Amino acid sequence: MMNQRVLLAIFACCMLIVASCAPRDGDDIGSPVFNGTTPEGEIVEPPISTLPAPTISAIRVPVDEFSIQAAVDRAQPGDLILIEPGVYTEEVIISTPDVVIRGRDRNTVFIDGIHSLTTGVSVVANGVAIENLTVRNYLGDAISVGDPASGGLIDSFRALHVTTSNTALSGIALDNVINAEVRQGWLSGHGDAGVLVSNCEQCNTLITTTLAEFSARGFAVVGANQGVSITSATSRNNRAGVVIEDGDGRPTSGVDIAASIIQNNGFSQSPVSNPAFDVSFGVGIHVGGSTSTRVIANRITGNTTAAVLLGQNINNTSTNPQAALVERNTVLDNRTSDIVLAFQAASPDPNLCIRENGTASITPPEAAGAASCESSTAAPDFEWVPGSHDSIPYQNGPLPPEIDGLVEADSAPPVPAGPVILPNPAEALVPEG
Repeated sequence: MMNQRVLLAIFACCMLIVASCAPRDGDDIGSPVFNGTTPEGEIVEPPISTLPAPTISAIRVPVDEFSIQAAVDRAQPGDLILIEPGVYTEEVIISTPDVVIRGRDRNTVFIDGIHSLTTGVSVVANGVAIENLTVRNYLGDAISVGDPASGGLIDSFRALHVTTSNTALSGIALDNVINAEVRQGWLSGHGDAGVLVSNCEQCNTLITTTLAEFSARGFAVVGANQGVSITSATSRNNRAGVVIEDGDGRPTSGVDIAASIIQNNGFSQSPVSNPAFDVSFGVGIHVGGSTSTRVIANRITGNTTAAVLLGQNINNTSTNPQAALVERNTVLDNRTSDIVLAFQAASPDPNLCIRENGTASITPPEAAGAASCESSTAAPDFEWVPGSHDSIPYQNGPLPPEIDGLVEADSAPPVPAGPVILPNPAEALVPEG
């Protein structure tokens, strides 16, 4: 039986056909394409770089190898692959461990699916790092990390100064990956999530100093057990800001959202690959089931339906959240509700704790006592009723702006990905507005 992500990719392809006559405001496929041929099959010469020669030893594309995949196939563990500015229409598969893939300029090195290829970069090896480039315009994920064919665990991955845009599924999808780190990312226009973390045990995964926008979900954690931290990140102008939920048959626990800006979510001019995602439409942070999710010291503002929703997962296959903590958040100007407890047939949870969130109100009001951090009363039944909302084809999303990249791309030694240290959410401070 096909898994859900394959079905979503098929759905996205169908949506692409339906949308093929629509104006493409965000696809930006008019740039010269370099992978040896144009999209029409005409042979082209390698681009001539205006950058000075790099000072570090590397396998250079297209100087030493004509394509990124050829450079990856040549690489040994610990090698640096350095990519000249250009548009590379490839599906890159990285199966050699501890390789560092780096663009010389984040804003002019494009790995581009031109809306006909499925996955930009597939990582099936430990210790891989991807740095300082843009991946865009794919029918699936921009970057997929995991080995679904074997079901094997991937240990250590890093995305640093990476931009992803306009894909039918996720910007960065981490499936059964531990010690993963996403820093200085800008993720825009995805039909699933900017970053999706799923199916890991002792995940030890950090998403920080990263912005997700114009997607179905800014950040999503599904079926992940222990050690996922979304800290000092921003999720804005998505359909839903952050979704932490149990997977179908796979629980989620130990997720922290701290010191982050969750802003103006409920944006219908964004793509969505799965209609069920819109259960969370307009919600800043949706905790769907899960155990010991902590929402601490965030600025949650301007979301259209709720700042924080505690309830079941999007498929209604989970229990209510257990031992959730929502504290020290600044909750302002959310248009319908602040903190919603949409519990079904609840039993008392003395570890449910909602406190010190300024003037934020709880819906329904009768649930406030059940959330008092030491209560022996149950939250009353309350049904969350999602609405229906417009969407756009993924390829019509706006393009990200030029963004600061890796300062020493031509000289910094390659450092493979390794163990990740997670921050302590107790030390988190609410970010400035």
